[in-house]
Amino acid sequence: MFDITKLAATETSIVELVGGDDAPLYDDKGQRLSITVYGPGTKVYQRAQSRQQNLLVDKIKKRGKMDQTADEKLAEQAEFLAACTVSFNHFTYPPAEGLEGAALFRKAYEDPSIGFIAAQVAAHINDWANFTTSSAAS
Repeated sequence: MFDITKLAATETSIVELVGGDDAPLYDDKGQRLSITVYGPGTKVYQRAQSRQQNLLVDKIKKRGKMDQTADEKLAEQAEFLAACTVSFNHFTYPPAEGLEGAALFRKAYEDPSIGFIAAQVAAHINDWANFTTSSAAS
């Protein structure tokens, strides 16, 4: 019998960033800019997703409907992505100077001028294929 756990998802994955023109992004030393994130098979991701869903349920209870402003959606996505981010690799976000970890990540993800980064991370993090490998026999 084949042990299905051999195909278990990895905890983290690296999102290699591209610019608006889909060209890879590099720092001044030629190192590829990337972000390491937790995937959907981790407790970190599941807690962040649960918090996001609970916030939505609370809003529905309070307002009686599920309407959100663009700013609320942006803030919620930034909170989720920040909770699932392990690290920014080869770059930082100077407007959040003095902040670290999730607070730094959240500020960067909330910035619409670099919204293409949050969009890439959101697409990557929600795709199980980025955290799994296929069986050679399949």
